[in-house]
Amino acid sequence: MKTHFHKAALLLLSGSLLLGACKKDDTGSLDGAVPASDFTFTTRTVGFTTEVTFTATNTDAFLYQWEFGDGTVGSGPQITHTYSASGPVKPRLVTAYRGGTSVSAQKEIVLPPVFELVKTVLTGGSSRTWVLDDTQNAPIIVGPNDADPGGYFSGSPAGSLPACQADDEFTFSTANVYTYDAKAQTFVAGGGGCQAPRSGTSAFTFGAPTGPGLAQFVLARTGAFIGITDAPDLVYRVLSIDNQRMVLRAGRPTAGVVFTMKLRVKP
Repeated sequence: MKTHFHKAALLLLSGSLLLGACKKDDTGSLDGAVPASDFTFTTRTVGFTTEVTFTATNTDAFLYQWEFGDGTVGSGPQITHTYSASGPVKPRLVTAYRGGTSVSAQKEIVLPPVFELVKTVLTGGSSRTWVLDDTQNAPIIVGPNDADPGGYFSGSPAGSLPACQADDEFTFSTANVYTYDAKAQTFVAGGGGCQAPRSGTSAFTFGAPTGPGLAQFVLARTGAFIGITDAPDLVYRVLSIDNQRMVLRAGRPTAGVVFTMKLRVKP
């Protein structure tokens, strides 16, 4: 019983302090009108995130509290928030005045899927050609799974790829067409060495990754490959990417073996 009394007293005290902070008129009501809370926003893509700048339309409040719709909050008449997720969010604004508070309506913002942003970089917005990055150490590593990607083979020094593999070109288009140009020959893994070229094209589907990565694409044509002829399946995950370099992993997390490759945009 004593505990309940203390809780009730604290609630009454906090309520009195809050009301006391606002000036009352002779009738006991709080001073001032309460304008409707509202805001505008602008968006821009930054890397693989969406940056949104929110601006309150009312400038005479003493408190601006933002609920961004992703479980986070912020304060201030203008604020920029970065979303790393995709899909719809519904932010809103709470403003406080001498006469009380006002809550804006929620406004829906549809954040673009991360994999769509990745595809734009992969294709250069139209078509982009990549090559294995033989200028770096360990351009290709092999392991049993995502937790141990180099457990079977930790990679070779820079400049050590066979010439018939280092000159391969891999082109991706926004039309979801992948083109492999072997030039003179294709390097066949497993001791096959340089053999007749296996150049060709394949459609691919693009979407969210199954496992670690930013995005994933699946080649449609049986026998198609990127970099390594004995990749375990037709699934490739983009682990990282920018306008110059990409790290690609061949194989699903359940494939039993994964090949991780460093690529760069064709000079």
